[in-house]
Amino acid sequence: MKIAIVAAMAEELAPFREVFSSTILWEKGKTKIEAVNPQLFLVQSGIGKANAAATSAWLCEKVQPDLMINTGSTGSFRKDFALGDVVYTNQFIYSDVDATGFDYAFGQVPQMPAGYPVAPKWLQVIETVLAQATIPAHQGLIVTADSFMSDQTSVAAIRQKFPEIIASDMESAAIAQIAHFYDIPVINLRGISDHVGEKAPDTFTDTLDLAATQAFKAVKALIDYYQIA
Repeated sequence: MKIAIVAAMAEELAPFREVFSSTILWEKGKTKIEAVNPQLFLVQSGIGKANAAATSAWLCEKVQPDLMINTGSTGSFRKDFALGDVVYTNQFIYSDVDATGFDYAFGQVPQMPAGYPVAPKWLQVIETVLAQATIPAHQGLIVTADSFMSDQTSVAAIRQKFPEIIASDMESAAIAQIAHFYDIPVINLRGISDHVGEKAPDTFTDTLDLAATQAFKAVKALIDYYQIA
């Protein structure tokens, strides 16, 4: 199995780079694609949906992975989830796309699926692997927007649209959308860096390294499960 690990920021890939030696295969703009071995790749996409989508297209064309793992930090919509806990989504969906005037679902890009579900087999693998590794984790809906969730009004509006939401990020649905064209599965394993709201930016700064480390542990457990490193 060929696995590509995709994170937006250098800080989110730092724990991987401390453990795995890699060589740069390709670099353009904010994107870096690095090979650890023929089966494992580290990818830095840059922040936001446009960077994530461009990186995913290049990755799917140049590497053609069998699985893409999106990792890094995320803002939790659940106060009862601890900072550093791992979360993973059962569906990728946008929270800042609105074409409902044309009878699309909220969050649905016109002429694209309303969401990108994660296949049950992948959810089962994640649950099993993380349980065996005794890593605290929560499954639920993680949405994607080109916004950091610090504005209370925006947070409340998203909660109303997606009552089941557990967290938000700025890349994963864009990665899933591009991977959909190539029929490549995507999962995400992210560490909670903050609880959404006005204090989120300060908490994010203080907790980013913890979130990245916990996400790394979860992804590393999955890599070990497939025995590719």
